[in-house]
Amino acid sequence: MKTSLTKLSSSFLLLSLSFSVWAKPVAQVIEVSGAVFVVTAEGKTSLLKVNQHLDEKSEVMVEEGASITLNDYFDASYQLTGGSHLKIFNKSVQLKKGKAWIQSLNSRHPLALTTANGHVNYWKGEFIASFDQTTSRSQFLVVNGDVEVSNVLDQEMKYTVSAGSFTIVDPEVENGSPRAPTKVGLTSLNSALADFKQVPEKMMEASPARGIASVESVKKGEIIFIRSNRLPASVETSSPRKKVVKKVTYKAPEALVPIRVYGTHWQETNGLESARKPASVQQIAPVIPKVTTPILKNDPEFTSSLKKHASEQPKFSKELENLIEDLKSY
Repeated sequence: MKTSLTKLSSSFLLLSLSFSVWAKPVAQVIEVSGAVFVVTAEGKTSLLKVNQHLDEKSEVMVEEGASITLNDYFDASYQLTGGSHLKIFNKSVQLKKGKAWIQSLNSRHPLALTTANGHVNYWKGEFIASFDQTTSRSQFLVVNGDVEVSNVLDQEMKYTVSAGSFTIVDPEVENGSPRAPTKVGLTSLNSALADFKQVPEKMMEASPARGIASVESVKKGEIIFIRSNRLPASVETSSPRKKVVKKVTYKAPEALVPIRVYGTHWQETNGLESARKPASVQQIAPVIPKVTTPILKNDPEFTSSLKKHASEQPKFSKELENLIEDLKSY
């Protein structure tokens, strides 16, 4: 009996040693804040620490208010927020609950992320994945690169989601198929970033962007102020600038020449020269002087003679006078 117990204990010891030898590390803890637990494939639970290695099929559970950053061995990193639950495999992870920010520099091996109803294939890129256990809704928001999103049960029906777009997999929407990618709005972006205490740093080896030549490179999220003394042409300066005044010497003429003007209308100018009017001013008609009737002297003798002569003149012509007389005779 003693011999059999010794053999049984030795067999269990060999079996446990074989499991420890077969265990394959797949990730490493880079940063941890708060209480984050790991459950190994054997069912052992412990607190995670920085630089600790995680074996395949390990499950990471993040307490509310905590966070953790993991790196796998395929150039991908995972930042988990409080309340998240992630299971790690070789070249793939399963997000059981919560939200994860994934950054991948891998362009050789296809990597995968799955939820209860969503499946994502990705290479070099960056995206935010979330899964809500209450509504069974998965959401994938792409920050950089392209990812392929499909339903976990039907991976043939898939969408390629590009940077600046997002999609959802919801059992209540389109029979659980991924929704057509939609451009990210400000509300959706703020909602996706709300749980992350710290935005992950910019990916290494990313394509350089052209910046302002006079501004040094800054970190992502940093606010910079550009100081310049140059103002737009349409803006007036508040402080007066010094004007350069060129001194001009005026030389008076030696003698003034009198000017005489002849015409129908004359007005004294008192030595002041009238200003020249523009050509668009309507011309004023010249003033025509009134012609007055000459006053005649009254001659009584001529007046009486004129009256007498006028009384002797017939009022009508001879034919008209004869007609008038004939009519009077009737």
